[in-house]
Amino acid sequence: MSLRVLLSLSVTLLDITHLAGIIILLCVLQSVHASWWYLGVASSYQSTLGDLNHIPGQTKCSLPYLEPRQREMCQIDDKLLEVITQGASIGINECQFQFQNRRWNCSTFNTTNVFGKVLNIKSRETAYIYAIFSAGVMHSVTRGCASGELTQCGCDVNVRHTKTKGEYEWGGCSDNVQYGAKFSKEFVDSENMKFSDEGLMNLWNNEAGRRAVKNDLELICKCHGISGSCSIKVCWRKMKDFRITGTRLKEKFDGASLVQLNRRKNKLRPVNRRQKKPTKKDLVYLRESPDFCEQNHRVGSLGTHGRKCKKNSYGLDGCTLMCCGRGYYTIVKEIKEDCDCKFLWCCRVECKKCTHTAQLNYCN
Repeated sequence: MSLRVLLSLSVTLLDITHLAGIIILLCVLQSVHASWWYLGVASSYQSTLGDLNHIPGQTKCSLPYLEPRQREMCQIDDKLLEVITQGASIGINECQFQFQNRRWNCSTFNTTNVFGKVLNIKSRETAYIYAIFSAGVMHSVTRGCASGELTQCGCDVNVRHTKTKGEYEWGGCSDNVQYGAKFSKEFVDSENMKFSDEGLMNLWNNEAGRRAVKNDLELICKCHGISGSCSIKVCWRKMKDFRITGTRLKEKFDGASLVQLNRRKNKLRPVNRRQKKPTKKDLVYLRESPDFCEQNHRVGSLGTHGRKCKKNSYGLDGCTLMCCGRGYYTIVKEIKEDCDCKFLWCCRVECKKCTHTAQLNYCN
């Protein structure tokens, strides 16, 4: 047998072994209940999706994190799974940024459950998680359409039918938020959610997340003309930074409405009838949150022991509230930082090393 034939057989065997390993991984994970949110956990993305990039899109979309309908949608475009993963990732990152100074800091776990047992409570925290993930998918898919990363959609051409009263002309590439919202709704929402108070709550908050993205559109304009005269003004619509959406939903979190199911109408209504009825832009929840002061595995609370706090703050990040009255301890630490940086031609920056003392406070 020739050397060329032997090498060909060796490569084929390696490919079969690699593919078999991936299939075994998928079969193992299929037996574990998992949410598509798990795609946003960095390590899961690198360990599974990274390997699956070498095999056909149909097999890639068979990831156990996806429901049957989601797997069908995944196959629309080869890049779609990566875009959805980005949406899940920005949802997790934004949640953790917004709650970094709260007792519940949107902790995630490298398990298929992602957020642990806190989701079982159906509290404000659950409401925010559903809203930010729905918004994250919409935002990521809309960006993918505008950038050309996704081939099944493009810029929003319908916006050009909107009258501008002669103030400007439509041009450029407007973000197609209508497509992003439609895709997010079909991918994130489930028909089964309509048959329980928990499901109706999740559907409501999913929609609130999408509306937060829609409300954060801005008009971007560029002038054209001789010597910058701006004789022609061309504008397009663009989504604002996702941080603004996360902040808007955080405000909705603080003003969320406690609701209950009206079984006769299969609709949610405020527990307190004197309370203002929440709009579709607001967040709703079914149960009050625990205080998250102490570790409690039953409700998914990690507690605040050892959490960093601010000594002189009267807010939720202050040691009084963060530490739940248990007190705190202080560590004095020397911190080295770059200082007196100068740009030297050409082309480098030189800095001195400065040392200062910082007092860091942690909850007992």
